[in-house]
This record gives sequence, C-alpha cells and structure tokens, in this order.
Amino acid sequence: MRLRELGLAVGVLPPGPANSIADVEGVLVGHAGIDGEGLYAGISAILPYPLEIKERRLPIGHWTTDGGSPLTGLQVLEDFGSFSSPILLAPPAAVGKLYEGLLGYGLGRDPDLDLETGWPPLVLGVGDLNPPALVYRAAAEAQLRAALRTAGAQVREGNAGIGRGLGAFGLKGGVGTSSRRSGEYLVGVLVAAGGGSRLWADGYPLDLWTSLPQGKPGSCAAVLATDAPFLPHQLDRLAVRTGLGLTKVGLLDSATRQGTVLAFSIRGPAGEGVALPTPTLDEEGLPALFGAGAEAAEEAVLNALLAAGPAQVGGAVLEALQPGAWAEALRRAQQERGW
Repeated sequence: MRLRELGLAVGVLPPGPANSIADVEGVLVGHAGIDGEGLYAGISAILPYPLEIKERRLPIGHWTTDGGSPLTGLQVLEDFGSFSSPILLAPPAAVGKLYEGLLGYGLGRDPDLDLETGWPPLVLGVGDLNPPALVYRAAAEAQLRAALRTAGAQVREGNAGIGRGLGAFGLKGGVGTSSRRSGEYLVGVLVAAGGGSRLWADGYPLDLWTSLPQGKPGSCAAVLATDAPFLPHQLDRLAVRTGLGLTKVGLLDSATRQGTVLAFSIRGPAGEGVALPTPTLDEEGLPALFGAGAEAAEEAVLNALLAAGPAQVGGAVLEALQPGAWAEALRRAQQERGW
C-alpha cells in the first residue's frame, strides 16, 4: 500500500507518472537479498542510466548528518562533483565486498576504468538491525550482479533490498520512493527508512491518533535524481533541502545515528564521450526544486512504512504500519486546512 492509496498526500506539488525515482528518465532500481541463517538483509542499486550506455559522467552532490559519511569514493566525488557508477545501498559489513564487485563491474565495461565508465564505485553503508558478522559472511558479488540484472523502472518498496533489515519508528522500516514535478522538471527520491522515534505526516504527529512503539537507533539514506540542469554545488544544496523532508517526517532525530543524501542530475555529458551543452539553473529557479526534493523525501518515507510487511530482524519482531484511525484523522485535518 502507498500513501496516495489512502487518499492522502504530502505537500502541494504534483507527483510524476509513477510517483517514483524512476520517473526521471533512464533511472532504474534493482534489489537483491542477502540470505543466511539468522539474516534478513539485502542491497539496493540505483542506476543513473541504463547499463548498455558505456560512457556517461553525471553531476552529483552530497550531504550527511554530523559531517561524516559511510560512502566509498567520497573524496573523488567531492573533488570532481561527478560520478558514473551505480549507487549501492548496503549494510556496512557488506560494503567492502560490494565495492570490490562494483570495481570489477567497472573494469568489465572499460579496462582503463576512468571517470566516465565507473570510477569511483559508490557504495553507501546503511546500518540495519542484522548482526554484522553474519552479514559479512553472507555478502557476495552475486548479490550485486542480481541487483544490477533485475534493475528496472518498476520500483519495489517496503521489504525489498536494503529495506529488508531496517527498523523505523519502532516499526518495520524499508525502502520507499516518490517524485514531484516542478515546472518542466522532475525530482524523484528513493529512501532507505531506518531510525526515527516520532513519526509525522504532513506536519501532524501520528501519535496524536495512534500509539507507536519506541524504536532502536538506526540509519537512513536517500538518493535523489532529477532532470533539472543542476551544477554540483547546487546539488549539494538540493541534498541538504531533501534532508529537511527526512527531518519533517521525523526520520532524522535523536534515534538516528546516521543520515546521508546523494543528489544527482541526469543532465550531464551524454555518453560515448560526447558532451552535450548543459544550461544551468539560475537562483530564482532553485527554491521550488528544493521544495520538490523535501516533499518527495517525506512521502517516500511514508510509502516505505506502508509497503513494509512484518518481519523478524536481528532477533526483534517488527510490525508494519497499519492504515487505521490515523489515516482518517489526517484526512480530516488536511481537509479542514483546505488541502
């Protein structure tokens, strides 16, 4: 179930056709499980362009809470403001093996492995509830290949990929996505929702209408894609504003150890070494797109919780968020304020 299936929404901007990060042209998402005794874990891959394109370098920005980021290739990303690798979301104990796998993937596409063909590999660690030692033993390159092979425009939410091992707001967390259109441009966000202690929806705390259990500390991450012609330093600012959407829904609070946002634009060099002119946005065009990122991030978290199913992770039994009295109460509250 998704938020809009309940007759609810976040914000005022319209969503894209599928209300998904894959509404942005060429962006694909794939998931794979990390299975083993006592494990319920997985990884998610965001492809910024289809695998058959050999060369493409795109602008990217970054923001993280507390100034530290569990992201490989961060220094190269910050120095050049660009990337060409798929973005992997993985439990921290799996990052090393998947980095090796993504490096091999890049070398398979281009033995010289340069900034247009897969360097640096981007693997973002997202802390989940699984025992790290078990994740480390079970993680393998085959899971990376499965995530890349199955990547498509239909984005599975809830207990998919990295979402399998996440707990949020004392409930089963997961993966969620949403998009917004602002003028001629699209912004899409995928969120790995973990952590958080008090859940909010469109400015209303859900504990006004329902009782939620207290959650364990966790981590979250968001990846934003857009077809707007942002420059890297503007994408840094877009990542910060997207983090405000995670804050508004309650995901970035004292129960969240780590939060990271990556924001990239598909408007970069076109591929096969051919660079297309990329007009830039002036300052007047930025605020509406900043708002689009925040709205999409907030709704993506709620979609993640509604799509997730109950599961046992790391010895904890996590129940799913059920649409109940809170949904009807929120609908009435939105109607009263003229939504």
